[in-house]
Amino acid sequence: MAVNFLPPIANASQFPQPSVSATPDFHLKDVVLFNRSPYHLENAVFTRNGRGAIGIAGKALKKTADNIILIPAYHCPALVEPFIWLGYQIHFYPVMENLQVDKAMLNSMLDELNPTHVVVVRYFGFNQNVDEMIAMLRGRPVEIIEDCAHSLFRFLHHFDPKMASDIEVSASICSINKILPTVDGGALYLPNKPAGTLQQTSWADELKAFAYLLGIPQALDKFRSRSKAVNSDQTANIGTTKDASPSIKPSIEQEDKALRYFQPVDVESASYRHTHYILGKSQIETIREKRRKNFEYLISKIDNPVVGHPLYTSLDQFDVPYVLPFLLNDDKHFFTLRKNGIQILRWEETAVSECKNSMHYRSHLIQIPCHHQLTKEQMDFVIDTINSIQS
Repeated sequence: MAVNFLPPIANASQFPQPSVSATPDFHLKDVVLFNRSPYHLENAVFTRNGRGAIGIAGKALKKTADNIILIPAYHCPALVEPFIWLGYQIHFYPVMENLQVDKAMLNSMLDELNPTHVVVVRYFGFNQNVDEMIAMLRGRPVEIIEDCAHSLFRFLHHFDPKMASDIEVSASICSINKILPTVDGGALYLPNKPAGTLQQTSWADELKAFAYLLGIPQALDKFRSRSKAVNSDQTANIGTTKDASPSIKPSIEQEDKALRYFQPVDVESASYRHTHYILGKSQIETIREKRRKNFEYLISKIDNPVVGHPLYTSLDQFDVPYVLPFLLNDDKHFFTLRKNGIQILRWEETAVSECKNSMHYRSHLIQIPCHHQLTKEQMDFVIDTINSIQS
């Protein structure tokens, strides 16, 4: 079926610089030099970004005949575009209000469409019923691709000998920089399939990226701007956001202008070397517990039925929130919160589908920050802002 993505609803330029950011900033204290990761990360493939990891997985798992893939209707275009580029026949399966999947409905689609691949998504760091879906799909002749873009901690289970056998899939991907303070970074679990050799950035670009992570060029920009020593367009930086990508520029032949996020160069490019290092040296358990506690604190204090309600109010033993998903009664509150300096996000550009929840959630389901670097003052500001909205 043809895939038609809906246009963005809002633009970041409409809002002030946030005082509460969606993702954490880097601090040297966050990494422990002599930390020894319990995970066998030497078996992971470190990619430029999550969509690059998806593209590599889709390419490695592609069949010689028709490739028919089922993808959940609620998604970011970056999940879908690699499969468009690879020539897959794409079909969307619906999600329920809590983002779980109706297994009977999915079974019906499996019988009708006879797909070769199925994508399962662990939305926002929560399990939903993904484990049940994987167990069900194992009985089918399909390749299971697990999207852990929001679920780094579940992704790491694939590299933990104590956990891996319980969640065996054909491939799993994650976006490191959605959870940890890195400039770039996707990661891929791809057992029994070669991922190929990825292109590394030069050491000069590596140093520029690490300097950016430390905030050095940004500080220089501010200093130069204030002193008016040089024109602002001469300041040195490698990007405008923490999601700056490796300095591997696609050629005209490589670039696909029909795609919004994914580009073919993504499947050829490795992450920065220091991204791999930060993952290995981060205090994963400390970060895990802090995110869970932040979520629980926000849930216990946010109480304004005029605005909306949290999609989830509790955590299971493996849930580690990327954000607090919150369902608005009126999407105007998105603009209120952004204008107050809270960098909430939402997936606005989902593809057109018959899934009513997906079509509604593109404007009404927001992602409230709950990352591990939020201070109590910042969380209280979020709570007070939401609770003070009257209409």
